[in-house]
Amino acid sequence: LDWVGVRAAGLHAAMVTTAMDCASPTWRKRARDDTASWSSCPHAQERVRERLREGIPGVLSVKVEDVELAGDSAVVVASGPSSAGCVTSRRQGARLRLQVVSGAFEGLRPLDRQRLVHTALREELASGAIYALPQLKTLTPGQWRRHQLAQFEERLRSVVSEVEHAEIIDLTDGHAAGGFYDGSGRSLDPRGLELQVTVVSAAFEGLRPLARHQIVQEAFGPEILSGAIHALPHLRTLTPAQWQAGGTEAVGKGCARL
Repeated sequence: LDWVGVRAAGLHAAMVTTAMDCASPTWRKRARDDTASWSSCPHAQERVRERLREGIPGVLSVKVEDVELAGDSAVVVASGPSSAGCVTSRRQGARLRLQVVSGAFEGLRPLDRQRLVHTALREELASGAIYALPQLKTLTPGQWRRHQLAQFEERLRSVVSEVEHAEIIDLTDGHAAGGFYDGSGRSLDPRGLELQVTVVSAAFEGLRPLARHQIVQEAFGPEILSGAIHALPHLRTLTPAQWQAGGTEAVGKGCARL
């Protein structure tokens, strides 16, 4: 028996079943209008995540973004085990910007980490469903956490004006998992972060602590809603004068889910 052919046929049938929506008239119209691609189909993106989790041990997070291709191209229906019957408006396969986080990357050189990713997605790359992986990021859990904190601070500074000082400390101890698995609904994500945030800004002048806290929480809105951030214990929002006086302000306590 041609086991490779049997496996490919089985994968193709499974993906057509799970990604039927991507071949719907709506998706076809969007593809013809160049507003959709194979990789923008949510089922195709989930399939990429599944491939990476199957091929790389200890994957904690996978971020998939479609990189737009320049120029016009004809509408084609991708075929093969990776296509899921999804429509693409490009002759070339998808160009995906990936960020993969795994403990398996510990101690490996960047090139060796990227080889693991390419091996996990070898069928999609060989078939042309995925054309390229520009800006591929392969992070260890520690690198990912530092990267997250840097992004959070950048977003905080973009939302809160006149920031003179910002500090974000990760206090996560893993107990968010308890609130997720016990069915209480206290946690939306078992890996939810607990961040101690201190912000000093002249924009806080004349505002009550609650109003200041709401401004800061707005900066982390998507992560709070998804549970990626479980709590902001000991949130401090200070004016420059309060900061110089030693940081006296009512501080939010506890780690109740936001």
